[in-house]
Amino acid sequence: QEPHCGRMRVFIILGTLASAMGLAPKLSRRNFFAGSVAAPAFVASVATPKAFAAASDEKLRNLPDEKLIELVRKDVVDRQFLTNGKLTRALYDESATFTDEIDTYTLDKWQEGTAKLFVGPPESHVDLVGDIVATPSAVEFKFDELLAFNFGPVHPKVKLTGRVVLERGSDGLFTHYQEYWDQPVGEVLKSARL
Repeated sequence: QEPHCGRMRVFIILGTLASAMGLAPKLSRRNFFAGSVAAPAFVASVATPKAFAAASDEKLRNLPDEKLIELVRKDVVDRQFLTNGKLTRALYDESATFTDEIDTYTLDKWQEGTAKLFVGPPESHVDLVGDIVATPSAVEFKFDELLAFNFGPVHPKVKLTGRVVLERGSDGLFTHYQEYWDQPVGEVLKSARL
């Protein structure tokens, strides 16, 4: 069985369920990421990671593997970037893409969407599983996470494991992000709890 990718699919399904139960407004993936969701109860004062990104305008090209691994580890463990979008932007090419099984997102849209989609730490939490591996073409790591979706006053949680592959360009910057889940989407949805 192929690994599954795309936390956005789970978002759409949970959003549909929440809307049907009257817990959140109806919305599509497109208008969520376009920033047109106007319901304050749903988006309830979520801080955007742009302020964090502005602090690192200079790109960190051609870093030694050890330094790159250290910075990715800080993003995963300390910053919990999978739950809030707060990654070290200096490691990414500005044209980097973030792909799931539904669509491809730009760096800005992925950061903004992730910040709005989840309630960050401590309600959501990511653990690094094993070592981060760096090669000239990619950096990979495995994760175990509990994600709390931001549906206003209701925060359904799902637990999942998987891996992330960060493809590197010729200058060492990340050009593509791909997330693979170990569980099928249906199994992840069955694990949702309040």
